[in-house]
Amino acid sequence: MTAPLTVSMLMSSPVVSVGPDTPLDTAYRILADRRVSSVPVVDAGGKALGVVSLTDLLRVGRLQPASLAGVASLDLPEEPVRDHMHAGVVTVSPDAPPTRAARLMAEHHIHRVYVEEEGALVGVFSIEEVLLAVRVLELDTPIGQRMTKPVITLPLTATLAEATARLDRVGVTGIVILDEHDHPVGTFTQNEALASRHRAPDIAVERVMSYALVIQHGKTPLHRAAAHAYEARARRVLVVDDGKLEGLLTGLDFARILAGAG
Repeated sequence: MTAPLTVSMLMSSPVVSVGPDTPLDTAYRILADRRVSSVPVVDAGGKALGVVSLTDLLRVGRLQPASLAGVASLDLPEEPVRDHMHAGVVTVSPDAPPTRAARLMAEHHIHRVYVEEEGALVGVFSIEEVLLAVRVLELDTPIGQRMTKPVITLPLTATLAEATARLDRVGVTGIVILDEHDHPVGTFTQNEALASRHRAPDIAVERVMSYALVIQHGKTPLHRAAAHAYEARARRVLVVDDGKLEGLLTGLDFARILAGAG
C-alpha cells in the first residue's frame, strides 16, 4: 500500500529567516537572492514572531514622497523588519496532508505556510510544493475549467512607472505583458517592481519584465500544467486558445484547487 502523501514529503528545508532587527534593505536582498516572496522573523531563541514579505516592502517604499509618480522613489527606509512585519506565522504539522497546507494558503491568501514541529520551524510548504502535490496526485481537470479571468494586461509600450502603478491600483501581484499582436510575452510582478526600484520610471516595461512564461491550452490537465510551472519556476500558467489569452492560473488558484481535492 502506498503511504499517504504528507507535508513532510514535499516541504523545503531548512527555513531561511531574519531577525527582528534586520534592516529592511537586507531583508529585501535575502528575498531577491532566494527568489521567495516572504521570510519568517525569528527571535534569538528560535521563536517565530511574524513574517515580512515583498508586499510589505513595496508598501513601505510607496509610502515615500512621490512614490506613486515612479519607481525611482521606491527607497526603503533604514528601519528594522520588526516595524513592518505581519505578526504571527501560519503553520502546519509535518504529518498533515498537502490539502491542509493548501487550504491554509487559500484561506489566508498567502504563498507559503511554515512547517512547525515541537515549537521549531522545520520546513516551508510553498506554491512550489503545491505544484508538486497537484502533479503527484495527477489531478486531471482541464485548466480552462479552473482558470481566472479576465487577465490584467499591459502593452509592451507601457513604462515601468505605469506597470508599477497598475500593480498598486488593481491590487494584484502580477500583470501579463502583451506584444503588438496581443500575444503574452512576459510578466511584471512584485519581484520585477522591487528589482527595478532604482531604474528610470520612463523606461519600457519590456526592459525589466520577466520572460519566464508557461503557456498552455485550455484542455491541458492540471497535473501537466503544474509540472510545467514547477520546472520553469513560474507561479502563473497562461491559458491561450487560438493565439488569444483567455485566462490564467496563479499559484493561489492551484492552492485552492488542491485544497478542494482533499
